[in-house]
Amino acid sequence: MALLHKNQIKSVVAVGSMRQGQFVCDSTSFHVGFLMKDDPSPEKRLYHMFLATNRHVFEDRETVTFRINTDDGKHKTFQTPLKDHNGESRWLAHSDPAVDLALLSVNPEVMKANGIEPLFITEELFAYSNLLEGIGIAAGDAVYVLGFPMGLAGEEQNYVCVKGGVVSRVDSEIIRIRKAFIIDSSVFPGNSGGPVILRPTTSALDGTKAVLKAYLLGVISGYLPFSDNLYTHQTRPPTIVSTTRENSGLSFCVPMDFAKEIYRAWLEKQKPIDEPQKNLDAAKIVDEVKTTTS
Repeated sequence: MALLHKNQIKSVVAVGSMRQGQFVCDSTSFHVGFLMKDDPSPEKRLYHMFLATNRHVFEDRETVTFRINTDDGKHKTFQTPLKDHNGESRWLAHSDPAVDLALLSVNPEVMKANGIEPLFITEELFAYSNLLEGIGIAAGDAVYVLGFPMGLAGEEQNYVCVKGGVVSRVDSEIIRIRKAFIIDSSVFPGNSGGPVILRPTTSALDGTKAVLKAYLLGVISGYLPFSDNLYTHQTRPPTIVSTTRENSGLSFCVPMDFAKEIYRAWLEKQKPIDEPQKNLDAAKIVDEVKTTTS
């Protein structure tokens, strides 16, 4: 039994840099497809393909290296400048600096030329915040966190680490204030920018419904730290002599609503965008979520 579709795992991309000729992974990203042309037949729909990750993954970098698995069981690395020849940023973050999310346009033809299937998570599976109740997603639901914690990305290929967790808090207040909701899952450096996928289930309590699809809930941005102070009582009043910060086990997940807002801003700014693509797994799309391009 598999509860994660293989293409969701294949859409995940390692992010890092080259050091002494070796790729060193420091964070995570993944490919998404925004519905550009709708059609009753899934195989006729067209999507704009982007790479999604955190704002802080791209900030203060001039170039970034992506490592992607090839169809022949190997990998390719792409060292990508984050500015074009005119000095314009090739990526776009949300207009609100508190939203830790960014998009980078992807050239599927370059991927194909290097033996890489341009796989992405389609917008039909984005669990936007205003759709959660209708879908049946709530606090307590199980999730999977995909990524490369502590740079554990593999040697010959990217091998995604899958961690479990649950939705801890997903109310409108936390999203409004923190620009993210909370999941109970310990994440570590390297997980930043990875997708959070709902764990499908066939069972539900009376009055609720089972959610049979592995929806994309959002993007991991980091963990909520727990701080503890050590005091000396040789002074009056006691003074802090050291502070420790630990992983609380609670982590922030940026909802896909903000990714859609970045995509719309991309179109409004008329930033360069590659040709729309068909979904290579169109036969398995089920329209349980009504998406629009408005």
